[in-house]
Amino acid sequence: MIEVYRGSDYFEAQLLKGLMEQDGLQVFLHGAALQGGLGEVPAIGQLSITVNDADEGVAREIIQAFERGDYSLQEDEQ
Repeated sequence: MIEVYRGSDYFEAQLLKGLMEQDGLQVFLHGAALQGGLGEVPAIGQLSITVNDADEGVAREIIQAFERGDYSLQEDEQ
């Protein structure tokens, strides 16, 4: 298993996990349970996504596409 994402935004991590799963990757989100345990203090950098070593390239392509905005809705799609 290899880590392909580390961050603190729970919703972004869940979205990336879902996008990767849509492509058939086996994805593990670590640290999600810590988000509520810290109360009002944000859990900075406590979320991570890992995938199988063989899927690293595809997972990183999905993350890059997400960061470029390739998955954003166009105005006529909303």
